[in-house]
Amino acid sequence: MLVLFYVIIVAALGVGIYALWVEEYVIAIAMVFVLFLQVVNILNHNKRRRRR
Repeated sequence: MLVLFYVIIVAALGVGIYALWVEEYVIAIAMVFVLFLQVVNILNHNKRRRRR
């Protein structure tokens, strides 16, 4: 599951950089939002694993 989080982060980062390059700022902002959500997911995943 953790690998999937990292794959999504890398994909969102790549799309976000490309969106900035072609000046599609709405898509770039959406990818920053996706990155933020994935970081939150990773932090919550680590907390859940420690509780077990």
